[in-house]
Amino acid sequence: MRMTLRQRLSKILHTRSSVRVFFVERPSDYPRMCRSHELLQRKEIVSETVGYIGLGDMGGAMSETLTASYDLVVFDLSDEAIAKLVEKGARAATSGASLAAECTHISICVPDDTAVMEVVSGTDGILASCRPGTSIAVHSTVHPDTIRDLHVLAAEREVILFDAGVAGGSWAAREGSLVIMLGVPEAGISELARDVIDKCAGAVFEGGGIGAGMAMKVAFNVMTYFQQAALSAAYQIVVGEDSDPEMLLEGWRHVGQLGKLTERFYPLVSMPPEAKGGPLGSYLATTIGIAEKDLDLAVNLGLESGRRMPVVEAVRDSMRLVYGMPKS
Repeated sequence: MRMTLRQRLSKILHTRSSVRVFFVERPSDYPRMCRSHELLQRKEIVSETVGYIGLGDMGGAMSETLTASYDLVVFDLSDEAIAKLVEKGARAATSGASLAAECTHISICVPDDTAVMEVVSGTDGILASCRPGTSIAVHSTVHPDTIRDLHVLAAEREVILFDAGVAGGSWAAREGSLVIMLGVPEAGISELARDVIDKCAGAVFEGGGIGAGMAMKVAFNVMTYFQQAALSAAYQIVVGEDSDPEMLLEGWRHVGQLGKLTERFYPLVSMPPEAKGGPLGSYLATTIGIAEKDLDLAVNLGLESGRRMPVVEAVRDSMRLVYGMPKS
């Protein structure tokens, strides 16, 4: 059974009592589909102020790209992350609310549903300070219903909140070649929002209405992590039988099954366990946690629609082994 926003927030409140909650009801005729659009190719500098909240691996890389084209204001819980962007030309905000007060478009890339809800509608959240007409793009991988419910809440303040799932890695963000998956409201999104997305994207795909882009992102992540698991298992087979893993990759590449993301994962698979300590080990632990979170979200989406996903569960529970890290 699909959990409502109220149920999910009630669960969160058992451990996060500081979250201030706004409950909303989606109308029965809530739009699920929207008209399609072509990827915009404009590259000119736009004068409006853009905000970015969440400066981790992906958010920091996207922000770096956006500093070249916008008056960019950034916020993160890490002063160090903010300082890095200020060095590249961004301006620092003291809070999400202060950022929202001066921005026409805001991008959010924080870890999970709890963090997104807190940024948007929690204490010192951005909605209270957004001007009418502001657009908010959520890049975090979260439950599609989180997007749908926050979209309704934002609409009450004449703010357009929509999902814009991102894939491709931080290197693609810096190159402006991300895959971005949109869930677009019936009324569409602003020209500025489209331009911001275009600056970071090599390809934009519309999954449908609000929440559909995030559903596509969850499915995209399932495909990515399954390929990583397949490469890890295949590597162990060929090495265990004294075969050449490089030739395996070449054969996979020849038939068109080896994508860029999987190929970038190969050096990690072939790296000895003793080399995965220190800062790299900490980074991998964070990456594994994100993978487990995303795959758990996929499992829950299946259960909510009556489809159990044991294969996804198996990969989720094996991600530490896939990354060559011992189980904790």
